[in-house]
Amino acid sequence: MSDPTTPGQKPVILVVEDQPDERFLAATLLEDTGFSVIEAETAERALAILNDRAEDVSVVFSDVRTPGPIGGFELARIIGVTWPRVRVLLTSGDAGDQPSDLRVSATFIPKPWRAEDILAWVEQAAGLPPGAGSGPGVIGPGGTIISGPRET
Repeated sequence: MSDPTTPGQKPVILVVEDQPDERFLAATLLEDTGFSVIEAETAERALAILNDRAEDVSVVFSDVRTPGPIGGFELARIIGVTWPRVRVLLTSGDAGDQPSDLRVSATFIPKPWRAEDILAWVEQAAGLPPGAGSGPGVIGPGGTIISGPRET
């Protein structure tokens, strides 16, 4: 079994988002800062990917609201039980979705999220030193980049 934080190997991040523009933005941000990214539109697809490749995946970055019977909170619970090594970061733009809804070890960041916050969290969760990546500073409404790269 391979260690996803082996030097020279890019950590793998699974991005789960049903909105194509937001999924593309998150995937591009992570790829541009040195991560390998796998994309999924639903939690069910993410679970299928994890069944095949959990040993490769360091972090799952998922929207709370995903189409289908399994949402982000349930996805986080399943990952926590089945693959406890995989870290989970959940995000939502719905004010009704709160971090208090988490009953497992996962982190919640509301939308619109800032790229530097996502990158810092993912770097730490993947076992990389702080500031290992560089990318845009702030992601605004609609997923647009509203400030330049962060300083490292």
